[in-house]
Amino acid sequence: MRKWAFFWLLGLISPAVLAQVNLDRAMICRDVVQREPVGIVKEQQLPDGIDQLALFTEVSGAVGQKIHHRWYFNGQLQSDVALPVGANHWRTWSQKHLKPGLWKVEVVTDAGLVLFERTLTLGKVQSPSS
Repeated sequence: MRKWAFFWLLGLISPAVLAQVNLDRAMICRDVVQREPVGIVKEQQLPDGIDQLALFTEVSGAVGQKIHHRWYFNGQLQSDVALPVGANHWRTWSQKHLKPGLWKVEVVTDAGLVLFERTLTLGKVQSPSS
């Protein structure tokens, strides 16, 4: 009897809950063209004059779920972009207009698991002592 109850309960669990979300690629770039990142940003310090960047991600195993692109400016959350995943292998991105300062981006699952995190500085940042 217990075995049947277990299988019955297992049938109530959504396949999305059991799926393992895999982050296949994540990168900051200047733009996305034909669903591929261009102008990949590898530096942590960027000069003034860059006014927009994109956060590109490729995930698998997350169909039916959402991933979140979180953009932080000087420690404050600026935007949480919820991006639905429509297929087992899915590429998506968000873009953000930037101003000089310290930026952090995160890729987070609906369950709150941080899959990717990166910080960068845009322009010259004044130190607190100056």
